[in-house]
Amino acid sequence: MEIAKEKLLEMYRKLLLARYVDDKLYELNTTGAFTGWLHLGAGQEAMPVAVGSILRKDDYVKPSRAMHVIVAKGAPVLGIFAGMMGRSEGGSGHHGGFNPEYGLLGASTSLGEDIPIYVGAALSMKIQKKDRVTACFFGDGTSNRGPVHEAMNFAAIWKLPIVFICENNQYAISMRWDRAIAASSIADRAVGYGMPGMEVDGNDVIACYEAAYPAIERARAGDGPSFIEAKTYRLRGHWEGDPETYRSKDEVAEARKRDPVVGFREQLVRMGVLTAEEAGRVAAETKAEVEQAAEQAQKLPVQDLEAVKRQLLGAASA
Repeated sequence: MEIAKEKLLEMYRKLLLARYVDDKLYELNTTGAFTGWLHLGAGQEAMPVAVGSILRKDDYVKPSRAMHVIVAKGAPVLGIFAGMMGRSEGGSGHHGGFNPEYGLLGASTSLGEDIPIYVGAALSMKIQKKDRVTACFFGDGTSNRGPVHEAMNFAAIWKLPIVFICENNQYAISMRWDRAIAASSIADRAVGYGMPGMEVDGNDVIACYEAAYPAIERARAGDGPSFIEAKTYRLRGHWEGDPETYRSKDEVAEARKRDPVVGFREQLVRMGVLTAEEAGRVAAETKAEVEQAAEQAQKLPVQDLEAVKRQLLGAASA
């Protein structure tokens, strides 16, 4: 598949933006700007960035870890920081929150329970004969949950416009994926659902784009769901503060050699799409954008909870 230079550069910027947002959230959380559990996803940006660069603004998307696909889909970075800190410009809070303008319908902290909601959104689009697609991200651990199996089976029967994307980051909290799954590939399950399935290098942005693009186009054309397993690795713990006793420092160090941000930059330089000087300029501009948004978010007033309640109820009844 030939990908235009402009699209490659767009994905590089989004990849940097996703990583810098991740890093800034870590900094804000550890310095007390906001508190609570924080599940980040450094190292897992490639597939969310590829998918977010393909989807339309009105398509639905359910994020998995972190904010990567939200950033890649174009949601304002200010809203992400504000939402995490409970500020007035929020709307893209923890794990994507609730922002229908960008196809975000909220997320459940009980993993897998929200996937039927997004299948319902895909069903709604089919009934209304609209060409909006749903992209549904989840992890290898969540792939074992009952609601996930039921949702995928239902989606296949009804040929719904949805793409299921399993980000296999090797660990379901602390359990390696191959201790919880007998098959050698999670993507092999697609056969049982009666939908196309494939496994892809989840650290390779171009490979992810080439896998996601036909699946999204297939869904938009009315040909039903697909399943993609993106093999990747989370460079941080399952949560901030995770002692990570279940994996060695050597394993993490080895995984850092496959960092998608570094890999994509080097790939674009080899292709002649980007120079080292241009890469540095884009990185500086993107980091400045994140710093400015975070600083601005901290100056916003605290959200009025009653106003948030009215917003949610209004959106739900619309």
